[in-house]
Amino acid sequence: MTDSTQQTMDQATGVARAVGEAVGKKVEEVADKSKEAGADAVAGLGRTASTIADSVADQSPAIADYVRGAGAKIDRLASDLRDKKVGDLMTSAVEFGRSQPVVMIAGAALVGFALSRLIKAGVATPADGSSDSQGEKA
Repeated sequence: MTDSTQQTMDQATGVARAVGEAVGKKVEEVADKSKEAGADAVAGLGRTASTIADSVADQSPAIADYVRGAGAKIDRLASDLRDKKVGDLMTSAVEFGRSQPVVMIAGAALVGFALSRLIKAGVATPADGSSDSQGEKA
């Protein structure tokens, strides 16, 4: 290998390393932002579980206690999301799902409920806003 070829390879390696570091930092930034947003969403689910527990406490105290317990675990998950790295979170989620499948199912039900409400709210809002904007133009 000639010196010129070796220099070119060294330069290419240096550029690739610099690009890799820059991309890695950006990916880490995006993952951190997504993780924080996810933690906020999960904390909202914990609050939703608490609200649901309060609303059914009179009719079904046992169910309310169960939902409160699930809400407490969801709150811990939100804390873990904020405090742990992404790889650690994946490992924890798998372990939690294996050890507490019923809570995972309850959490999935809460997520589905929250998403359906968000979707319904999102669908209703643009229709209201578009009729107002059309009225203003007329």
